[in-house]
Amino acid sequence: MTFDKQVEKAKAEKLKYRILRDAIFIILGFIFLIISIFMALNDDNKKGEEQNKNNNDITEKN
Repeated sequence: MTFDKQVEKAKAEKLKYRILRDAIFIILGFIFLIISIFMALNDDNKKGEEQNKNNNDITEKN
């Protein structure tokens, strides 16, 4: 194998690993984004339930 072929093979391997690394980071980014959205929705629902409970307590006292 000549030096030029070795260089081309190394460049192809480097490009393959770079693409794989970028794909993994993009997938992880989407996963964390989805988790963040679900956590925010869950937190918002809890706050809404607490507000409704507090409003019901106040109206029952009056």
